[in-house]
Parts: sequence; structure tokens; C-alpha cells
Amino acid sequence: MTGRSSDAPALDDVFLRRWSPRSWSDEPVSDDELRTLFEAARWTPSWFNSQPWHYLYADGGPDREALLGVLMDGNRTWARNAPVVGLVIARTGLEGFMARSRDFDTGAATMALIIQATMLGLSVHLMGGIEVDAAHELTGIDPEVAKIVCGFVVGRRGDGSDLDEALAGREHPSDRKPVAEFAFRATQLPAGLFD
Repeated sequence: MTGRSSDAPALDDVFLRRWSPRSWSDEPVSDDELRTLFEAARWTPSWFNSQPWHYLYADGGPDREALLGVLMDGNRTWARNAPVVGLVIARTGLEGFMARSRDFDTGAATMALIIQATMLGLSVHLMGGIEVDAAHELTGIDPEVAKIVCGFVVGRRGDGSDLDEALAGREHPSDRKPVAEFAFRATQLPAGLFD
């Protein structure tokens, strides 16, 4: 259990169970489990069905080490224990509304992947702390064609024994703002909201 709760009784508990751990079990993620995660992303809606999301990942060997190498040091210290390491990529060669919705659509697909992972008893941790230039060089992706959005790891939550004391102290679900702070029945946001 995460200790999280919601005052919306119909909310599926998968949303409360989902959080981003840093401690990982050494149990591998199966090919069937990975395929299911990407299948969930596949069915995400996107503007004009552009489906701009792509994922590169590795679960062993030199490819995994290379992907770990583009993470910033602070992330690499704990991400190295996760069985699967990858990158989230959004195609940039889109025009008009599709260009505007590219990051939104890629985020939606990634959230579908994360919720499916939670349903399978897996966890995903996204990482903005990546060396973007090194990631483009490693993958051969032209930044004019696609944007490397973030890194990610997938695995089963560990018991915390693989973390140093500082990280172990942060190994718990974070809280969330109340709905009343971000959803308003109105045509304008409250004055001073972004001050």
C-alpha cells in the first residue's frame, strides 16, 4: 500500500498505487510484460492519429549500459538497478496542430504505459535528468526530426536495500495537490493563481 487516499470513491486504485520508486528488485521484466506496456501506449489517442511517440529500451548487454550512460549521475546511481532502461522520444517533423500536440500525445502514451505497468505489478520512473546531446549522439536521432523527451526505467519495486541513506529517505509516494487547486468550473483561472 502507498498510504495515499482519494475522496473520489469511484477512482480506480491503480492511480493511487502508481508512484515512481528508485529501489528495484533484480527480477527481470518479461518480453510479454514489455510488449503489453507498449501495446497500452499504442492505443493512446493522438491528434489526427499522428502517434508521435517512440521508445528505445534495453534490458541487458551493452545497449543497456549505453542507455545508462546518457543519464545524469544522480539518476544513474539508482537507475542502474532497474532491469529495463529506455528513452521516450517524440517525433518533431510534424506541422500545425500535430506539432503543438506532439508532447501532449507522447505524454499521454507514456501515462498509458505507466498505468498498464502498475496494473501488472511493475513500476516506471521517468527521468528528465538526461544528457540530451549525448542521447542524440548515442541514438543517431537528428534533433530536427525527433526530440528525446526523457529517460525511463521499468521494474518491480525493491525493498530499499539497494539505495544509500539519502535516497532511502525519499523512497515513498509523494502527495498531490487537492483537485480544488487545479480544476475550476469557470471560464477564467482565479486571479493570482500563477503569482
